[in-house]
Amino acid sequence: MSPGDGGGIATGLRTWAFSLAATVASNYALDACAAVAGVALVTSGLLAGLAQPWAVALLVVSYAAWGSGLWVNLRANWTLLVATGTSTSVLSKAAYDLTRHATSNARAPRLAAAAGYAGTQVAAEVPYYVGAFGAATVSDAITADEAVIFLAGANLAAALYEYGLARLTRAFLRRRRPRRYASFETDWVPAQYLAGYYRTVEPDELATIAFFVAAIRRAERDRPILFFGVGPTVHHVFAAAEVASEIHLGDYLPANLTEIRRWIDRRPGAHDWRPFVRYTLQCEGIAHPTDAEVTAREDLTRSKITQLVRVDAHHPRPVDRPYATVISPYCADSATGDRATWELFMRHITGLVEPGGLFVTAALHRCRGYTVEGKLFPGADIDEHDLRTVLQAEFEPFDGSIEVRQTAQDTSHGYSAIVLCQARRRSSSSPTGGERLTQTEQLFQPDG
Repeated sequence: MSPGDGGGIATGLRTWAFSLAATVASNYALDACAAVAGVALVTSGLLAGLAQPWAVALLVVSYAAWGSGLWVNLRANWTLLVATGTSTSVLSKAAYDLTRHATSNARAPRLAAAAGYAGTQVAAEVPYYVGAFGAATVSDAITADEAVIFLAGANLAAALYEYGLARLTRAFLRRRRPRRYASFETDWVPAQYLAGYYRTVEPDELATIAFFVAAIRRAERDRPILFFGVGPTVHHVFAAAEVASEIHLGDYLPANLTEIRRWIDRRPGAHDWRPFVRYTLQCEGIAHPTDAEVTAREDLTRSKITQLVRVDAHHPRPVDRPYATVISPYCADSATGDRATWELFMRHITGLVEPGGLFVTAALHRCRGYTVEGKLFPGADIDEHDLRTVLQAEFEPFDGSIEVRQTAQDTSHGYSAIVLCQARRRSSSSPTGGERLTQTEQLFQPDG
């Protein structure tokens, strides 16, 4: 066994120990709150003499409230699982861990975790029913209506408890230090990232691509366009193929650029981007793109990509020329967990936009880290206000050009919303960055 294996086992044992302790503590507190509230509502006499139909209606309302609170806490518990590997329900953690290792389906672990959590809570209702109606059966001092009122009070208290636990969980996640992030140099595997995020056009990309298609209509035609920080992907590039004279793709990791080269060259194992091409064409107004139209856009995009370059946002001048249009989706915010470093990256990237030029970007909203095959990569935890602040000195956003979109993934990958932005550099401002540093390493020419 290697030292790394020992560390992984120790971490796994800690997450199980924390989850078990949290489960015992939270269940004890929940039972205590619910029982005390149920007894208090009965003994207070506030609902004494309540007609049975109204008592039953109150019980139904209490279950609706409890269900709502449970739903809120399920989402918070999922965030906790993704970010830390721990849970306030040990059964939920067990279902999550087992499913995550048994299937590559991205939704299955979340459904399993929810089922484990909800199943535990539903099972906890049984003792209340047995106790309440058992006492009403064996004792004349307790009526069936009082048993119903007891259950209603217990449910309402449970609802408040679920809401409160969800708030505490979120507060904990906001205040905790992020666990040690995986390394891009040693832990990043392009194929895992593509398999986890790009097998289908997920809700965040539905919103992003539609926004980019609209934004690129503002770009100056027949000029080169730079995509900065593309990762191993080209799904945002298809929208620029008919506008740009040529397309330059930049990324920090050579492995990502190699993956793109595999697609350009149509090599075996290249990722299938056709669903993203089809959706791009739909956003452009083609209701039902044919296979021939999809292929034509792929071919056009391949012909327009003339440079794949290695770039580093740490450098004041990561590319040795300005561009009329720079597009940088999910780059600076997904490359660092430090807010100051994110601001530095943004200054260097936006410094590549020439006066009057267009800048288009997207970021994960309030994300402290996103997961790829169980490995946590950094998130800068920024929002639309941070983005507006970093751009306002040099750029003039369009009306409504900074948007926050909630995504249906919720926190399945470590985030629940995205920020989309388009802005134009003021004509009176100049690209920043000082000297024209030649930090760009051109890795590929169009002929490979």
